[in-house]
Amino acid sequence: MGYYFAYGSNMDEDDFNKWCENHGKGKRFKEIFKNIRPAKLKDYKLRFNYYSQSRCGGVANIMDEAEIFVYGLLMEIEDKDLEVISEKEGRKTYNQISIDVKTLSDGIKVPNVKTYKVVENKEEKRDCPPTDKYLYLLIRNSIKYKFPLDYIEYLNQFQTKK
Repeated sequence: MGYYFAYGSNMDEDDFNKWCENHGKGKRFKEIFKNIRPAKLKDYKLRFNYYSQSRCGGVANIMDEAEIFVYGLLMEIEDKDLEVISEKEGRKTYNQISIDVKTLSDGIKVPNVKTYKVVENKEEKRDCPPTDKYLYLLIRNSIKYKFPLDYIEYLNQFQTKK
């Protein structure tokens, strides 16, 4: 058992379940993720600098940036289920990396958490506008999990692709 940090569409239970159904995974969000807690990742900035063909717009990525935070969900996950995440993210699109996060409720630092970052040669220099639907997934879950208001406002300022 380890930890996984979701900051994009993997925070959304319905979206995740739909992907699993469409790809014959036979797993559900609540079967894979346990002990879900809001958390923050320091020294990274949320960017939409990868264009996803399947989403028809920009999708979430994290980029190094001092003193900036990305908010997401810290979840317990079995190692075998990380394979589902790796497949969903696309092995040639996102690399698994290890990070440290802090829980929002009590500020406990959790080391060696797995997350995914777009491979460098696929990162665009500029952001690719996400679709309204994709950005709404992030905003809806940011509200649901009570991320800070200034982060929700930050998400709302992104231009979307109509």
